[in-house]
Amino acid sequence: MNWRGKMIGGSIGSFFGPWGALAGAAVGHAFVDRKEAAAAEKQALRLLAVTAGALYELAGVDGRYTPHEDKAIRTILGELNQRLNTRLPIHELTYLVDSSSRIDRSLIRLIPLVRDNRDLARAATAWLWRVAVSDADPTPAECGCVCSFARQAGLSDDEVRHASLLYVRESPATAPEQARRDACDALGVPYAADAAAIKSAYRTQSLKYHPDKHADLDPDIRALTAEKFAQIKAAYDLLSATGSAIFSGDWRVKSPTTGRPVPPEPNAVAVCFICGQKIQMPPLDRLASARCPLCQTLLALDRDIAECFV
Repeated sequence: MNWRGKMIGGSIGSFFGPWGALAGAAVGHAFVDRKEAAAAEKQALRLLAVTAGALYELAGVDGRYTPHEDKAIRTILGELNQRLNTRLPIHELTYLVDSSSRIDRSLIRLIPLVRDNRDLARAATAWLWRVAVSDADPTPAECGCVCSFARQAGLSDDEVRHASLLYVRESPATAPEQARRDACDALGVPYAADAAAIKSAYRTQSLKYHPDKHADLDPDIRALTAEKFAQIKAAYDLLSATGSAIFSGDWRVKSPTTGRPVPPEPNAVAVCFICGQKIQMPPLDRLASARCPLCQTLLALDRDIAECFV
């Protein structure tokens, strides 16, 4: 980016705070150095800048910023750059990402930019979900942040839930989800673990902490292992009770030949419901967490959700 345009635009934008300086830098490049003024382009550049900050802010909700999240953010901004026809070159998009931490309260600032455009509000919610799930199952804090944004952006509760089911197995707005996450943590399994993985983890943990294994140890240690064993048993009971509802096997993938939802088959090729990418499915024991590498949506959706995308 030419230093003169960036300096002028940044100086103007600085009147509106750090996020304004960042957006102003991009605007200055477009308006001063390119010698053309367009209100639509100015608004598009502002949306691009604030979106970069919002995605960065969401990525830091769990206290860390991972390479997977960084890659997802750069991919999303590249897509948005094309969608808005702002045509910023790669090095300017890189500057935008690298400077996004300077944008103050980006999620709040993004809401009024999308609230009057329902399609844009849905798209922004999807961008946030993509970042939230890019490095692992989203944390409760990330889920709450995305759902809060979606509601403030004007989406109904049904729309918020529908959007979440493209990225997580259970709506993050429901109370049992936190209990399930706690149980998964107790067993040491991911949130999307299937019944076989849950049972295997329970066997391993119960053998390790079963009171009979520690009968000859100090009473205090026996008490601690007994407490741990009780936690493991309670976690397994909860996951076993809810597993049939969450992991019923009534999932569908999109057939690459017919385009219709079909039952998943291990190692078969499926098509992403959202972006159309063809992907080889993993074995059934990893089906629950299988995602499209391009748009991060789940490859296998519940039957009712899958029917909505064909």
